[in-house]
Amino acid sequence: MAATPPAEVIDALVAAVGRARPVAPALRWVDVERIHLTLAFLGTVDDGLREGLSDRLGRVARRHPPVDVRLAGVGRFGDRVLWAGVAGELAPLAAGARRAAAKAGVAGLDDRPLRAHLTLARARDDRRSRRQDGPGHAGSGRGREVSGTDLRPVLAALGELPALAWTVDRFDLMRSVLGRHPYYTVESTWPLEGARSGDADDL
Repeated sequence: MAATPPAEVIDALVAAVGRARPVAPALRWVDVERIHLTLAFLGTVDDGLREGLSDRLGRVARRHPPVDVRLAGVGRFGDRVLWAGVAGELAPLAAGARRAAAKAGVAGLDDRPLRAHLTLARARDDRRSRRQDGPGHAGSGRGREVSGTDLRPVLAALGELPALAWTVDRFDLMRSVLGRHPYYTVESTWPLEGARSGDADDL
């Protein structure tokens, strides 16, 4: 489950990546069209569960209101992942999506607290540079670092991001297609239709 930021946010990230890429060209920089905000990582979903999962996620979308968020600096998970932070009350939506997936029968869900971020780059796949627990899409980023690339100079090159604000008003069910050049496809999209707390009296 993921949300895609608007064009002005992507443009700001592209500018930041343009400053940092020459410092670490060997990193696997995320393509612009792949930049997204992961709300819940579902892993492998059996075909027989897809209809029930879609129904339950639709209910989540009807209950949850849009969420105001903003860019909140840059950071790293050890020496493996560079990211742009996202501030906002996304945890209830993410938790709702995970509960819906669990009720639909999806196994192996990541139940660690959401750390909302947009992944900008990853270190090259190297067993020697992996954390023992791995950060995951919504993981803690904690764990003992075995070895890896020093990302601190890259963080400095990224510089300060503008605190751009936007509203997450829909979420997508995305499918990852693995391979030498992995990519994502959008399977379904749901608008967030719940009433904001300040709007309840107007209904």
